[in-house]
Amino acid sequence: MKAEEMKKRLSRLLLDWCDSLVRLQVDEPGDKSLNGAIFCPACKTVHGRCHEAVYPLLCAARLTGDKKYIRAAAKLFFWGENMLCPDGAFKNDFTSDWKGVTVFAAISLHDALSFHGELLTKEEKSAWEARLLKAGEWLNEKLKPGITPAYLNYYAANACALALLGSYFSRNDFRDASKELAAHCLKHVSESELVFGEGSPNGAVSPKGCRAIDIGYNVEETLPCLTRYATVSKDEAALGKCRELWLSHLEWMLPDGAWDNSSGTRSFKWTYWGSRTADGCLASLFELGKHELVFAEAALRNFELLEKCTSDGLLFGGPDYKKSGEPPCVHHSFCHAKDLALALDNDFSNSERCSLPSDTFEGTKHYPELDVFRLACGKWRMTVSGYDFTYKGAEHTTGGSISLLWNKDAGPLIAVGMVDYALREPNNQQLPVHPEAYRCACPRIEASVDGTRFGQHYCKTARISAETADDQLTVKVKSLLCGSDGQQLKENAECSLEYVLSGEALTVRGRVSPAIAESAGFFVPLIGDKADVDVLCGTQEGEPERFFNLSPGFAGKEYVIKPDESGAFEAKIKVTE
Repeated sequence: MKAEEMKKRLSRLLLDWCDSLVRLQVDEPGDKSLNGAIFCPACKTVHGRCHEAVYPLLCAARLTGDKKYIRAAAKLFFWGENMLCPDGAFKNDFTSDWKGVTVFAAISLHDALSFHGELLTKEEKSAWEARLLKAGEWLNEKLKPGITPAYLNYYAANACALALLGSYFSRNDFRDASKELAAHCLKHVSESELVFGEGSPNGAVSPKGCRAIDIGYNVEETLPCLTRYATVSKDEAALGKCRELWLSHLEWMLPDGAWDNSSGTRSFKWTYWGSRTADGCLASLFELGKHELVFAEAALRNFELLEKCTSDGLLFGGPDYKKSGEPPCVHHSFCHAKDLALALDNDFSNSERCSLPSDTFEGTKHYPELDVFRLACGKWRMTVSGYDFTYKGAEHTTGGSISLLWNKDAGPLIAVGMVDYALREPNNQQLPVHPEAYRCACPRIEASVDGTRFGQHYCKTARISAETADDQLTVKVKSLLCGSDGQQLKENAECSLEYVLSGEALTVRGRVSPAIAESAGFFVPLIGDKADVDVLCGTQEGEPERFFNLSPGFAGKEYVIKPDESGAFEAKIKVTE
């Protein structure tokens, strides 16, 4: 693709988002707590981090010459005083005193000044620089391991921020601290070359030996920040390591540009294209793509998915949000607008189209640090999870469940984010407008015993194996029926599953104890209308019911299959069109 064409497409999307940010900006001169903020149509509030949009707004001003964007940025900067703390840090929201987000505010202010500072008046530029320097002092003193406990993406972002501010203000102490932070982060790499640390403490290990890994945060915060640190600091060793890590993480990008974060510690923020409140991967991948085509290809495919999920000028939290009557959270747009702006402010190079790892992958791969299997057979891609790392409860699926199923002709058919939806981060999640349509999106064996739900997808001790034979892939699972608290059913908890993936279909066989067969069922939530379920053993219970799931944002139909008297069931999932 020619660089000029790519730049036009990115500019068009950025301006769509920025026009909506301007439209949603609050004009209440008599109320300093609101005037200049950006109203969120989904959460019916203002998000404390919205002042980070000053950078993309100034980029939009540069692209168009329209001063409305400069005025909007100036108002937003002044509103940002509401989030300022006396020590120079920023708090997350009016109702949250978490200050780690100072790092993202500092990067945005730096980029606004560095790329577009001449659009500001002398007085404005001086005020912006003063705020930036004070934030930098706080970051240099506080946002470090052993001082402020944080998930790894914050330390990576601070490595980037202090490298940028060290250059901008000629501060060697900032530069030195950035190098130490980057070195710390690059020690948190698993055996499959995945970054870990999206949990507390960063180096925690589960009973199975799993690490705190979240693909969404890795590719939209941690790796972009470490890559930018390495570029700014001319740290060639770190840049080389970042390239290797990006290649490992690209295995998790689906052919349609989505990131498979179905097993992440923070999958409750999975949005199919990325993560709800992260910045994005485009700028980093386009920069790496100047030297290696696969990175530019990944950036382009992810960008195309962002385009598809944008409507009425805002980025929706998933492909089916709009048609399901769910509004877009503005957080997605103002965060990812920063990434678009950065991509635009860096030079593009012409690039040819090429394949991604997921296009050509065949067979099975096991990730021991996640106890996750990825499988590919012809047009099918599948992820099976036995991940037992606990973040704040039973967020992600485990127990040998299928966490993702994708088909070249039909797209995503299964995509599991948070198993039981709850506001783990109330300021950063939406509540469904139509809660009656919500269903767990995980295929699972489930039984109701004495009024309590027990599911195989809650079991953290499941044993999973995979094999290849006769042009098909087979995954075998031995699991237990457990409650959402992880406690297993007292009697008859054992169950088994077998997944057989061929070029034509996915066949699922399962068994529960005959003693609980009557109260058990196999639930199959299928996305969209391009696939169907054939019941080969057992019976289908009623007609499939429509559902919508906020994470990662899909609608579909839920099938329920009752086992026969012996406790056995078998079903085939196949594409119908």
